[in-house]
Amino acid sequence: MRFDKIFALGNVYNNIVIDSIKYLLVEHSAFLTAYVIMPHHIHMILYIPENESLIAFMRDFKKYTSTEIRKQLEADKNLPQLERLRANAEKYPRQVFKLWEDRYDDFVLYEDYAIQQKFDYIHMNPVRAGLVENPEEWLYSSARNYILNVTQLLK
Repeated sequence: MRFDKIFALGNVYNNIVIDSIKYLLVEHSAFLTAYVIMPHHIHMILYIPENESLIAFMRDFKKYTSTEIRKQLEADKNLPQLERLRANAEKYPRQVFKLWEDRYDDFVLYEDYAIQQKFDYIHMNPVRAGLVENPEEWLYSSARNYILNVTQLLK
């Protein structure tokens, strides 16, 4: 499966992700502590209460964002990206478009050092990718909150 840099196409695509996260945090009584939206993937550190489900959160996230991003690509008449999403879905009989991989990586973080390690990894992603020199320069990252004392976690 090939993924192009969907989230490099403009703020509207990143805002679809942000709006979905904001809604799902309330819907699932979850708490977001760190995130970064990269050109073709995202990272999040979430707290999901025991009576909620990470599986349900991610299912809802992927379903909503896939639909809205496809609609935006259609509105933008971005045929190459739409064709890529169609090609991604060829092996999946019940899908016409496929944006996300079926799987996602989840780690349970208990220790402070592990949490800090994941925070640093997430926030340094744009720096390692050569997109910015400093993590707080990346607009779609919670590094801005922690380094610049921006109070709103999601843009």
